[in-house]
Amino acid sequence: METVRKIQLMIVGAQKSGTSSLLRYLAQHPDIHTHAQPEMTFFLQEREYTRGYEWAFVKYFAGEQTDSEIAGKQLIAKNVMVMHSPEVMQRIYEHNTDIHLVVLLREPVARAYSAYWWARRRGWENIKTYEEALAAEETRINEDWFKWRQCAYQYNGVYYPHVKNLITQFGSNRVHCLLTDDLKEDATAVCQQLFHHIGVPTDFTPIIGERHNQAALPRSERFNFLFTQFLASHNPLRKAIRKLIPDATAYKLRKAILNWNDKPQKDAKSVPPPLNPETRERQIAYFKPFNEQLAELLDRDLTDWL
Repeated sequence: METVRKIQLMIVGAQKSGTSSLLRYLAQHPDIHTHAQPEMTFFLQEREYTRGYEWAFVKYFAGEQTDSEIAGKQLIAKNVMVMHSPEVMQRIYEHNTDIHLVVLLREPVARAYSAYWWARRRGWENIKTYEEALAAEETRINEDWFKWRQCAYQYNGVYYPHVKNLITQFGSNRVHCLLTDDLKEDATAVCQQLFHHIGVPTDFTPIIGERHNQAALPRSERFNFLFTQFLASHNPLRKAIRKLIPDATAYKLRKAILNWNDKPQKDAKSVPPPLNPETRERQIAYFKPFNEQLAELLDRDLTDWL
């Protein structure tokens, strides 16, 4: 195998902001290679990080590819939770001090509500109303942020302190803060801007259109809960299956099973209900001071968020 190469660009947030679509658009470039898994959890998961980057390189980048297929390509990765942890970001800094970071930010009220339904869909959330889940958030985070990171709906929407820390640590020329609206308005321009930063030809035009991780409801939340618990367990059967199936194949199989349990997109009952207007107003007020700080930091007009 060729010398293990470092990651040149990583999408580090935010959850439910269009990051999956952005990753797949960027990965179409012939000089870029990424992981088949939806998230690279190496820097986040202690049990993976202790095994070292050479192990992670094989797991995420070289598993189903030959050396010649990825030789000379720039490696890019994604994990939308890492920007919330200074410890994890330090690991990424030590991995490559010259790495480029992409932070894709969505209006936080809509993002938080979308994240709640995504957690319900994937079996991580068992509280049946959004308002009750918000009320439980502080207790959950104080208990264990890592355990409840997928359910930290308001916490994960307070962008300002995390973005400020990234800029301080990595430098403003290596932290690229974009809005979900930027991706919607001109995804090609966004991709070509990032191509430029990592030194690949910018005249490549990715195919834009397919959206990833769209909102949907499961046919059976209990099925997804039990399936997710099985995947996270130390069950001997799970361990035996994982030894027989390559990592990339296992992720594709998991995705297929979860997608099979989704209600059809054409079914009106497959779409989450609208957010309660009173809850929306309370959340707009909650996020307002953080959004104002972020707008000043980035020198961007975020009045639509306010």
